[in-house]
Amino acid sequence: MTITIREALKLPDMVQTRLVGGAEGLDNPIRWVTIVEVLEDVGRLQEGEFLITTGFGLAEDAKRRASLIPALAKQKLSGIAFHTGFYLREIPVDLIEMADRHHLPLIEIPVEMNFSTITKAILQPIVNRQFETLAYSQAIHRQMIEAALSKGGLRAIVEKLASLTGGRVSLTDALGFKVYGNHEGDAGQQADRSGKDQEKEQIHTVEIRAHREKFGTLRLAKPREEWKDLDDVALQHAATLCAMEYIKENAVAATEWRLKGDFVEELLSGTELAPAELESRCRMLGYPLSGAHFVAAVQVEASVDRSSFELHQACITLMKRLFDSHNRPYLLRERPHSLFFIMPHDQTSLALLEQFAARWDRLHREHDLRIGLSSPRGRLTELDEAVQEALFALQAYPLLVRSPALLSYQQMQGYQFLFPYHHKAEMLEAIWKPFLEPLLRYDQKHKQQLLETLDMYLMHNGNGLQTSQALYIHRHTLTYRLAQIREKTGCDLDDAHQRWQLQLALMARRLQEQLFPPE
Repeated sequence: MTITIREALKLPDMVQTRLVGGAEGLDNPIRWVTIVEVLEDVGRLQEGEFLITTGFGLAEDAKRRASLIPALAKQKLSGIAFHTGFYLREIPVDLIEMADRHHLPLIEIPVEMNFSTITKAILQPIVNRQFETLAYSQAIHRQMIEAALSKGGLRAIVEKLASLTGGRVSLTDALGFKVYGNHEGDAGQQADRSGKDQEKEQIHTVEIRAHREKFGTLRLAKPREEWKDLDDVALQHAATLCAMEYIKENAVAATEWRLKGDFVEELLSGTELAPAELESRCRMLGYPLSGAHFVAAVQVEASVDRSSFELHQACITLMKRLFDSHNRPYLLRERPHSLFFIMPHDQTSLALLEQFAARWDRLHREHDLRIGLSSPRGRLTELDEAVQEALFALQAYPLLVRSPALLSYQQMQGYQFLFPYHHKAEMLEAIWKPFLEPLLRYDQKHKQQLLETLDMYLMHNGNGLQTSQALYIHRHTLTYRLAQIREKTGCDLDDAHQRWQLQLALMARRLQEQLFPPE
């Protein structure tokens, strides 16, 4: 689409011209030729223009000469040519020095040459290249469309781009996952390549966008000496088709998610399904019927700037990328405040969930993520209670772990024993009130900390020294408080079973405060 100053000087009609300064800018591209006799307002000149002038008024005005080249360089002109013999007998030395300083090619045109000769000589190859680019663009578009319609998807488009350009191409999605590509840019390979090799490469990237949504980035790398302007044309065409392919994939995925969501809703609600129907729907959705399964409940904290819907979509996309990259099946159901995933119960699923939590923390740290896991079930039709376990883990999450982390129902440090009672505050209160209410009344009346002392004593497994140090009290004070606790609760702190009752009471009270905070 353009030619460089270096190429222009080699044209047959340009052999009489002479480069006198700014040689380091010889590779500047010429986008158009402009002829101006009186240089009054250089601010109107455009980037990439090649300026031809007679230099009227410059011979006697050193101040104008001093500001001319910097002003042209600021406008990013490709170069400037003076037609000598009219107002300038020769190009002044100060202009040459300034051209060298700003790397702006300065060319002398002898008086016997016409303006039209220079203009035609430069513009003809530019126009020819534009026609060539247009023809190439149409050919590229046709081949890219054929690749996209071949049902090869994103891979076919990426491979076609690599074939047409002879470069290394990679496609990375908006979450940073490498989707397809033959680009040698992975960390291990990149480390093996020397800095000099990387400097010899030219790398162009284009964002894949549609409807203000970014789907990913397309990257093309080639040796600098092999790079052509037409490669950028191919890259842009490929990016456009990738955006269309992403839109199509999203539409297909939305339909698939609805089908999965309806199926999951039936499973989680305990709907009876005939074995033949269950097998058929699992096969259609690509989910294994055999083996153990569990439910992962995911919850994200929304904010003023991002709604639950937006965050759910971000969760769904990230989960899909992770599980698809490992060819792992799962089922999904979205509810107003949570997402529910059904997965095969094995180490791979758990490891991918750990990766999901870690990746989310890097991408969306400002939005806390909670993940609650049910205990495994041997049959898909047994997941109605499993989803309640996963939800219970979410509800007790703040008491046990910090986001982002996985909290399994089986690892809730005893809180799972309160699962049958967590639906009603009265049921939890009935567990703790007989033991702890006397301590609360005493603390309130005498401004003591019997409840805190009991909690700390049980936390340190009955170790008096560690408990007194944690509370910053004397061991005699601790002995007195423990005696008061025995008297008020009627429990023997030396009896393991009774200590467990008190521990469960403390947990029930904390859980009630978490699930049913006072208004």
